[in-house]
Amino acid sequence: MSHHSTPAKQEKLSPVLFLLRVIQGALIGGGAILPGVSGGVLAVVFGIYRPMMALFARPIRTIKAQYRLFIPIIIGVGLGFWGFAKLVDWMFSGDSPVPISLFVGLILGTVPLLYRNAQKPQAGSTLSEKEKRHNRLALVISFAGLLCFLLLISSLTRLNLTPTVFWSFFSGIIWGFSLIVPGLSSSSILLFMGIYDKIMAGVGDLNMTIVVPLLLGIALVAALFSRLVDRLFERRHGIASNAVVGLVLASTLLIIPRSFASLGEGLMCLLVAAAGFVAAHFLGVWGEKVKPAE
Repeated sequence: MSHHSTPAKQEKLSPVLFLLRVIQGALIGGGAILPGVSGGVLAVVFGIYRPMMALFARPIRTIKAQYRLFIPIIIGVGLGFWGFAKLVDWMFSGDSPVPISLFVGLILGTVPLLYRNAQKPQAGSTLSEKEKRHNRLALVISFAGLLCFLLLISSLTRLNLTPTVFWSFFSGIIWGFSLIVPGLSSSSILLFMGIYDKIMAGVGDLNMTIVVPLLLGIALVAALFSRLVDRLFERRHGIASNAVVGLVLASTLLIIPRSFASLGEGLMCLLVAAAGFVAAHFLGVWGEKVKPAE
């Protein structure tokens, strides 16, 4: 499939379709910031992943060709990003480990489907032993690499970060990858770094010293890596997809709550994590059913 292909014909934009596209954009924007949800996966499910990659790689040409598609989606992404940030800020307003447990369940619920899809051969034939070995290696290397990186960050900062311009920009870079890499939820990395809830509070309050560098970081990743990531998934699907599974597992492992105020709180966290796992699993199954043909 050509990477220069965007739908040739503009879709007619009725009020209902406009509203649908705004809602889809809001879910993609929310998916980019909610742990356990990937904005990239939602873009695939809604059939706009390829046009979105084209928009990131060649914004002016793509907007001219597909403005009816992108105007409502861009509006929706902005609303979703802001609205879900307010929700997350409210959820993290106390010190309870329950919200993180919910997110851990949501993230882990996506792993079985991610793993199954990563093992599927691209051309419809069976995987060779060499391909299987490369896939396993990609998973292990990405898991170990991210784990080491996060532990290094942890030892350097001991994680009482404040959302300065630099850390807001850095957070934007991490979030940019969750938009362009299907299956990657970058929020769990920021949760481990201890800056996630503070960034969300800033976005919810429309604090421009946080919002502007955050958006610049996302835009930088989109501009520099969207075409490369899209090509990598097309040409080396197994390796890229298994690497995502490794990244998801590593980032989730480190945010699992380990101390609880009481047995009741521990049981509540377990229950909430299980509910998140089941919800994410069924959302994934539904997504597979409604995913449009490439």
